[in-house]
Amino acid sequence: MYILEQRLVKFPCPPRPPFLHPHLTMSRFGMPILVLNLGGEMMYILEQRLVAQKIASEKAKKVIGDILRTMFNPKFIAELFKPQELYSSTSTRQIFERIAHSSIMKLSESSMDKLFDLMTTGFKYQVISCSTPAQLVDITLNHLDNLRSMVKEDQSLQMLLQQTVNMIETTIASLSISSLALLRQTLLRNVQDRKVKVSPFLIEGIQNTDGTMVIQPGGVLPPLFQMPGQIRFFSGEEESFLEYPLPLSEQCQSVGDQYRTHLGFNLYLNSSSKSKTKAMEEQLEASSHPSNTPSKVPAAPQHVGV
Repeated sequence: MYILEQRLVKFPCPPRPPFLHPHLTMSRFGMPILVLNLGGEMMYILEQRLVAQKIASEKAKKVIGDILRTMFNPKFIAELFKPQELYSSTSTRQIFERIAHSSIMKLSESSMDKLFDLMTTGFKYQVISCSTPAQLVDITLNHLDNLRSMVKEDQSLQMLLQQTVNMIETTIASLSISSLALLRQTLLRNVQDRKVKVSPFLIEGIQNTDGTMVIQPGGVLPPLFQMPGQIRFFSGEEESFLEYPLPLSEQCQSVGDQYRTHLGFNLYLNSSSKSKTKAMEEQLEASSHPSNTPSKVPAAPQHVGV
């Protein structure tokens, strides 16, 4: 409102710019990326836990198979891929609590809390570490590929996982780079306040003691990206290059356009996997047994605890 010549003159409010519209500042394709990647992280952790508890191979396969059948139920996957806003953290946790309990395995409330913390922290690290928004698709496909390797002999699950891969490739992978950037921003906004310290990540050096993530500036360059320190000159149709070495140049490498990021693979399986797995077990056990009284897994357990 402005005062002109002692009279109150009202001007209509201008329309909100399109870039401020709530439906345009948040991607509506975040749910499949969120749930599928969190699901992959959950399966990595549960698989490690089943091995650590020395659960019989056949029983462990049944647990993994039952959970994956629930997670990749065609009706559930179809609902995920419908354009929608992201669920709250509480609602997302409830989804995975139901998925985890769809097998003979049962988790206590505190164990589920710690499991969800591990899942979300791992996913947060991967989304933050993306060097380009298009890597969100690679991360998701890497998770799905690793899940397929867990159930190689189960053809029905292989088909369900392949159907999900096809949906990712026809929907998310076909988005423009700007839409993928908005999707990444939406996911980061969803996890920005989660700073849970996870022992395996502290050991690996990818998380600080205050819960923030450590991001390395170097690494493999995304497709079509040029090495830092390269200056291009154009004169008509001629093009020349000048190399201007930078400290960052030595930390980067280019491997071509067919490179797929390593993000999305199991963070608990590398040179320090034993120490990280032990730390993960201790973190889950501390949550499962507040009295620090060790629990024994019976020879023929009704439920597999985590």
